[in-house]
Amino acid sequence: MRESPIIFFILFALVSYCIYLHKARNKLILGNKKVLSQKKSSEVITGQIAEKLAPFLSDFKYNPQNATFLGQPIDYLVFEENEIIFVEIKSGNASLSKKQRNIRDLIKNNKVSWKEIRIK
Repeated sequence: MRESPIIFFILFALVSYCIYLHKARNKLILGNKKVLSQKKSSEVITGQIAEKLAPFLSDFKYNPQNATFLGQPIDYLVFEENEIIFVEIKSGNASLSKKQRNIRDLIKNNKVSWKEIRIK
């Protein structure tokens, strides 16, 4: 009969340790989520800065005076003498959003038109 209290104590210790490990794991997961969120936020801010500076960098092949910043959903429209260019700036491993891919595809498929609206 002496084995029952010992077994109970061992089971209690194991269950307590499992609960402790579970809480520690959850704390680490929350910490990782916070770090990942901060990293993503800094990447977004870096991207926004890159968008604003892009016309003044050597990779930008157009005259900055001809570039008009839109920001969303496309970063720039560049008005050259014989062409209008849609420019999207990406930094790091960023990729086009679904909406931006759709706009790119519409442009490539010549689904762009001119409309003039007169207000009276």
